[in-house]
Amino acid sequence: MNGQPRMTKRSSGKSQGRTETVIRLRVICLSPPAPQKFGAEFGLQDNSTASDWVIHPGKQQTNGDIHFECECRVSTGPHPDDLNFLGPFTHGPRTKRFLYLSWRPKAWRPSQPESPCLSWVRRMKLHLGTITHAQINQAIRSNCPLETSVAGTGPDGGPSCGSVPLIGGWKLAKSKPKP
Repeated sequence: MNGQPRMTKRSSGKSQGRTETVIRLRVICLSPPAPQKFGAEFGLQDNSTASDWVIHPGKQQTNGDIHFECECRVSTGPHPDDLNFLGPFTHGPRTKRFLYLSWRPKAWRPSQPESPCLSWVRRMKLHLGTITHAQINQAIRSNCPLETSVAGTGPDGGPSCGSVPLIGGWKLAKSKPKP
């Protein structure tokens, strides 16, 4: 997940008129509560194996924000709304893909028997459906990620959860990620 974005465009060969593009996505979680306060770990949830509940920590900023970045494959078709987001960080059905920022109990370990007290603390769902063909093309041309921000703290003072509003929507990042 670290380093410069790898943004390429290539024909997938799977069906006529479709191409597959690799872009980077950056999520800025604004001032989330300290995970330790909730006995949790906080990160971008990987979908590669649900049984291991893998989360990837972000980069803590001096102002309290946390930045998360990931690669995402995007399969595009001839129609502007024909986008399919793919990869180890995308979740949900094809037409409603999203990323998860997840708060997992710190005491949880892989292969541990499930227990009601060891479920997710909270998860934020960040929808990808508003990303456009034009934004994908801009990201490829500029070699910059698409970026959005979300409020890290919910109305109750705990971690935000559920489908969260994207502050400013998805937009081209002003700078390339630092290695």
